Order: sequence, then structure tokens, then C-alpha cells
Amino acid sequence: GSEDEEVQEEEETPLSRATKARKKSPATYVELLSANKREFDYAIALLVREADLALKSTEVYSVTNKNQTAPSNDIHDYLSLSKYYWPNPKSPGVYMRVDGSINPEIETVKDYRLMRTMIREVHMMGMAYHFTGDKAYADKCAMRLKEWFLNEETYMNPNINYGSLQKGQQLGARTGVLDMFPIFRVFDALHYLKQEPTWPKDLIPNLQLWFTRYAKWLETSVLAKVERKGNNNHGTYFDVQIIGIYLFLGRIEDARAVAQSALTNRIDIQINGKGEQPEELERKTSWYYSVFNLQALMTLARWGDDLGVDMWHHVGPEGQSIKKAIDFMLPYAVKDGEGWPVTNIKGFPMGDYLKCLQIAWNIYGDEKYLEAIAVLEPKIQKDMNDNKLKTISTFLCDISTLLEANKRGGQGLIWHWCLT
Repeated sequence: GSEDEEVQEEEETPLSRATKARKKSPATYVELLSANKREFDYAIALLVREADLALKSTEVYSVTNKNQTAPSNDIHDYLSLSKYYWPNPKSPGVYMRVDGSINPEIETVKDYRLMRTMIREVHMMGMAYHFTGDKAYADKCAMRLKEWFLNEETYMNPNINYGSLQKGQQLGARTGVLDMFPIFRVFDALHYLKQEPTWPKDLIPNLQLWFTRYAKWLETSVLAKVERKGNNNHGTYFDVQIIGIYLFLGRIEDARAVAQSALTNRIDIQINGKGEQPEELERKTSWYYSVFNLQALMTLARWGDDLGVDMWHHVGPEGQSIKKAIDFMLPYAVKDGEGWPVTNIKGFPMGDYLKCLQIAWNIYGDEKYLEAIAVLEPKIQKDMNDNKLKTISTFLCDISTLLEANKRGGQGLIWHWCLT
């Protein structure tokens, strides 16, 4: 009867949906699996190649590796410059905001680049260790983590008081808090790295001490409190950052509270009834920021799965939902942005939106996502060829989606390749 059909529908998996969808084409089930195996092998080969480059890098990754200090004059304080601020030609020494236009002066301070490189390489080498078992990757990760966070000569103080600093100011901007958001990738890597028999036993406890202090800064500093209240991607990524840290510290209830509050503070406030993200649409690079915030919302929703908070299916009082935000962008995505209703100065890159669609199809099982994926994948092939990391990311996203690797632990952490 109809009840049996409903049960059967609920038990349908992404793999069975993929198989069913592809029955429309000549590809057989076996061909589908072998094609994915080839993609997986290729992705791992690329991953290892990138991890090997990280292994060979001899640059020191440290906040002490800069030629100017923060206003505190403490070389251990993290410093980054505000990327959208430029010298005001009418007022020497004063900076003004030019949204969407990045001031190359930010490159004169290395902290941001070095921190992001450290995070990316530890994640990359941690994953390479997982797939190859090569101890060299684990050793290098341990070295990098000690170098950035713990070693007496090179450690970073557990604060971002001087992130996104405007020249001439004595304190950074709240937006600088965003600099640390991808740190969850390090925690993902540690999940695998700690399984290495020679992994230093005191390293994770010492990192937890550092992040306990940093979490305190996130909870109490004026900059972080203001950032947390942001009604755009800054607020969302604050949640991404602090949930990742809470989970690393075993503060499960605190993580759950953030996920719970995100239902109203993020989804209901940031998405309207049409699925638009009004705060992101005001930006000059409105497509990029709409995708960027969507990735953060989906990352939170993924953690919500573990914490008993269903963000995927939450619907706000005006019909706001993550799915609606995905759906709002869909018709523009398949037409290369044609008809996009607001200003957008830097094109319509589709790689990250494609990954959102892959996850959306996994979560919601809506055939239109599969159809859009088929349209978009060939279009971004050149971008993928030009950017090895995107290639790895997209392939691993495909595989993790196909395998339903959406549980933390095991290969589930590969899922994070699909986002941010």
C-alpha cells in the first residue's frame, strides 16, 4: 500500500538515487562504480602530490615571521591588515573602505597567509596520512602545529586583537575574527593524526589548553562579541569557528547551544522568504558572498546532525530555510549568472556552489539538483584543471557524497571537502 511506498522512499539512499538517475543514460551500475573508483584514485594521487609539497616546505610558519608588529609591540600577537581599506587620497594617513577591491598592501604582513597555509597543509597532510599511513606526514603536522601554537620562540598569543587592522588604528576590527574560521580543518586532521603510534602524547592536550584560552577570548572580547552579532557571513562563520573549537575541547553542550541558536540567529535572520540572503546581496561581489555564507550555513547544519539540531529542514516564520537559499541561486547558476538581480562585479564562479548542490542532493534528494550538477560540472572543468586543490576538493566531495560519508569519524570527515 501507500504506507509501504512511503517507507521505501525514506530508505532510499543517495547511491540508489544516483543509480536510478543514471539509468536514463547508457552507464551501467558497474560502470558508475568503476568511474567513481577512478575519480577517487585520481583525487588521492593529487592529494598526495600536494601533501608532498607541504612536506618539503621549509618556510617558518609563525606570527613572529613578520617585519612589523601589532600596536601592542608583541611579536607573538597575530596581525592582519583590513583587505578592503585603501589610503584616502584626500586625507593622508586615513584609510577608507572600498568594498570588493582588495588592497595588495595586506600582503606586507604575512600572518594571515601563513596561518591559512598552515591550516591547509596540516589538513592536507593529515588526510594524506589517513590514506597512505606514511608517518612523515604526521611528523610534519606535529612540527607545524607546535611551530604555530606552542613553541616558545614562534607561538601565537591566543587572541585576534589585531586582525583586519586599519593602518593608524590601535585595535583590529571585529572582521579579523573571521581569519581563524577554517581551524576546524586542523581538528579534522587531528582525528586521523592521533592514530599514529609515534604521535606526541602531549600535543593534543597542549593544543586544547591553547584553544581553551582562545575560546575564552572569543567569548569575552569586545571584538568577538560584536562579530558574533553580525547578521551576515561574519556571524555565521563565528559560529562555525566556535562550534569547531567546542567540539575539539569536548564542550558538547556549548556546541549544541550554538547550533540551536543558529536556527533563529542565522537561518531566520539571514535568509528571507524568497531564499535571498539580503546582507550578502548588498555586497559588490554578491554572488561570491551568497555562496560563501551558504557554505557556512551548511557546515553548521552538518554539525547540527551530530548535535541533534536539524538545521537542514528548519523553516522560519516567513519560510526561510537553507534549501530555499540554495533554490534561489539555482536558476542563475545554470545560466552563468544571467539575470542575477543585484550588482556583482567579479563574475559567477561555480565551483563552491556546485559542492553545495552535491550536498543538497544528498540531503534533500531533489532531482533538480542532480540535473543542475550535470549542467555545471562540465562548465567548471577548466577551473578545476587550473586549480589542483579545487580538483581534489570536488572529487573527494563527489566520493564522500556517494558513499554517504556524512558521519563524523571514519571517512566521514572527507565530507568537509565539500564545504568552505
